[in-house]
Amino acid sequence: MRINYSYVILGKDIPINDKVTFHIPTIGELAEAENNDFSDCTRVFVTGVREQFSGVPEQVDLIEERFPSLWDMAFDDEMNDLVGEAMFGKGATLLRQFLKAISYWTRTKEEQYKILSNKKIVSEELDWIIDRETYIDLSNLIKAVTLSKPNRDLIAPKGVGSNPRKIQMWKNTYKGRLQQAMKRKGTELGDQILQLEVFAPGYISFADIQGMTYYQFSNLLSAYTAKYSSEKQYQIYTSEKFDTKDMKMPDLNEEIKLIKFDEKNKD
Repeated sequence: MRINYSYVILGKDIPINDKVTFHIPTIGELAEAENNDFSDCTRVFVTGVREQFSGVPEQVDLIEERFPSLWDMAFDDEMNDLVGEAMFGKGATLLRQFLKAISYWTRTKEEQYKILSNKKIVSEELDWIIDRETYIDLSNLIKAVTLSKPNRDLIAPKGVGSNPRKIQMWKNTYKGRLQQAMKRKGTELGDQILQLEVFAPGYISFADIQGMTYYQFSNLLSAYTAKYSSEKQYQIYTSEKFDTKDMKMPDLNEEIKLIKFDEKNKD
């Protein structure tokens, strides 16, 4: 599925078929979300198998070879239960989480879907068959509108399980990187909202921000931050206090562009 970013930036939901649309949540919806629904319903679609199992380098290559995606794992009885609980808590399964996520992103109901044994989920009511190809399309859409991307420092290199030395080296590296990642605190949504208010050249009401989709919000914040940085550099460039003969000013036409999901680097 080719993603029309010009359509997405306008904040419109994306039609999947005549009866199903992909809903892009607003900032207001995210702020009011309960029980971490947004996070869990995003995670099940954007997490790669290698990313999930990089903490067990002895097995990660074999697991990824057998199960290229979480979708494939969901239809294996053992992995459906084990990985579901590991990722989403006691009693959770990958299949139930996929049903929950599909319902969340399309504003439909879980009972409208039926799980088949051939790695498909179907809805006769919605005239929709969700197979592995559809899963990939949904995964790419969710990555695009949420700007989700993995921490590549925490993904084991290919072939890491081929010998004991590589395994031990990665275990040491992974442990240190994971500790550093856990120490770093991500910017909360409320902080990002305040940043947009500060960087915007004019007043943007909180009501307007509440109605923005996360994709619109993130792109505006990125654009205003680039503009603010450019203005600061221009102040330095025109100041007599600094030697700026070798300084190059950024071209905002190049700096300010829609943020796009890197389809060439999907994993």
